[in-house]
Amino acid sequence: MKDLKFGKTFHDYNDGSDYSLSGLGVGGQVLSDKSWDNDRARACACDGEWTGVNCNMRMCPVGNDIMDVVPSPEVPQKQTITLFDANEINSNFVGQTFALQYTSQSNQTFATKPIVWDADNDVFASKIESALMELPYRAVDDVNVDVDQHSAGSAGVIIDIEFTGDIVEGQQHKLEVLAEKCSEGCTPLITGLANIRTWHATDISTVKITTSGSHNSFECGNRGKCNYVTGLCDCFDGFGKSVLFDFTFVTFPP
Repeated sequence: MKDLKFGKTFHDYNDGSDYSLSGLGVGGQVLSDKSWDNDRARACACDGEWTGVNCNMRMCPVGNDIMDVVPSPEVPQKQTITLFDANEINSNFVGQTFALQYTSQSNQTFATKPIVWDADNDVFASKIESALMELPYRAVDDVNVDVDQHSAGSAGVIIDIEFTGDIVEGQQHKLEVLAEKCSEGCTPLITGLANIRTWHATDISTVKITTSGSHNSFECGNRGKCNYVTGLCDCFDGFGKSVLFDFTFVTFPP
């Protein structure tokens, strides 16, 4: 297969030359940068609760393996959002509005209502908690939020979010910060964080998983097989299914 733009050829056979995988013989070239075709791959972006190469398979509930030995004390997953003002003046954010986007373990995406930036750490943390816990379908049933707006703007604003609820137990997708302006005809209606730093040699605004947590998110809790037609778990003998949270748990015969 030859790519005319790059003038390189890749085959999976050996032609005996020093460029045995290039297919070009002695004059062949190989790419040291393996990301040259990153923007050429195509794949389906499935709707929530659907998966597979062509999105024709229903997703099953996920949960922790009940037979896993969970270290004590149990800890929730923690994500840390670090935001920098381009001028390193954190008070520039006050009064502006932004939103957080949460993707559930079944790949359903929800955006929070607009969150108004407050100079008081506790008030600001409470606003973030409420916005996440008010998402539709109880997507997030409980979180703990801690905010530290450093007086030194060079340290940025640190927002720690712990997923402490039963529904959000296990590994979560990273939250996304919606910081671009979203005006008339757009939702959620936010001013955006106009002066947020998006590029810097060392410190940029990021979302990181800083504590992975004690629990996992296995398909059918590792105690059953997923029926990709119905999206329900066929549990192994001796195991049942929680109706409330779709977490697997062990049951014993009477």
